Amino acid sequence: MVALPFVHGAYDSVFAKDCALIVQRGYTTHALLANPRHEQRRAEQLRRQRDLERAGAVVERAMDGRLEGGDVVMLPDGRALLGYGYRSDRAMASHLARFLDREVTPLGLANPHLYHLDMALAVLDEQTALVCEAAFDAAALPVLRRALAGYRVLSVTLDEAMSFAVNCVTVGTSVLKAMRHPRIDTALERWGYHVVTTPLGEFHWAGGSAACLVSRVHLLPPLAAQRNAS
Repeated sequence: MVALPFVHGAYDSVFAKDCALIVQRGYTTHALLANPRHEQRRAEQLRRQRDLERAGAVVERAMDGRLEGGDVVMLPDGRALLGYGYRSDRAMASHLARFLDREVTPLGLANPHLYHLDMALAVLDEQTALVCEAAFDAAALPVLRRALAGYRVLSVTLDEAMSFAVNCVTVGTSVLKAMRHPRIDTALERWGYHVVTTPLGEFHWAGGSAACLVSRVHLLPPLAAQRNAS
């Protein structure tokens, strides 16, 4: 685990996920440094590049357009989903695909309150996903259903997503969330997950929750394994 220090004067720097997409390829850690849409977030990135390089990551900058880590959801097989429309650009899918050497599926977001993909979609593991369909534009929904074919999908209402029901962190079979959502939590517990809640109300005022605070290092499976799985 690497603790990213707070960047003084950049108050949203607590949301570590947004600064980069971090992957482990073989024995090397690679980070695609985000290019945030808003100036106040871009102020963090020089410091974040130094932090990631000191942690041993090979850092590449996303300069072709706007990209934020909260708009990338990785699937366990190495594919990626990219949310676009509010913070990230659709054109960044090709840059992201080159970085990952994997398939990237762009998904249009349609609700300004759910402006990052990780507020509308969570992939807990190889079999379960949480999806708020109201967050996506009409063209994205059939694409998303194909991308999640074979997954057990739990539908999340707009009200639940607005209270950060989807913005969660999975550790093994434990799902860490900011508050209880009885319908969702009951379903998850029935499926064998352990739901853990921790108060994150102060972060909610700034528009983020559990998933925004953690930048997971994604282990990329070998391409041969991905091709065999598909």
